[in-house]
Amino acid sequence: MRIDSCRKCGTELIVKQNCSVCKTPIKFECKDCKRESDEQIHSICRLVDMNYRPIILEAA
Repeated sequence: MRIDSCRKCGTELIVKQNCSVCKTPIKFECKDCKRESDEQIHSICRLVDMNYRPIILEAA
């Protein structure tokens, strides 16, 4: 898991939300100033979450 620091005060961020599909962190919050980061969207996970199943063609 990557650890970033707050852009406002430099304090370490804590995980606020995980991806519902792959369970990796997608949203963070500062421990001190409570500023939230932008949500990191996983396009493949979003498709899976919407019950989309891509067709994978196998090479013969």
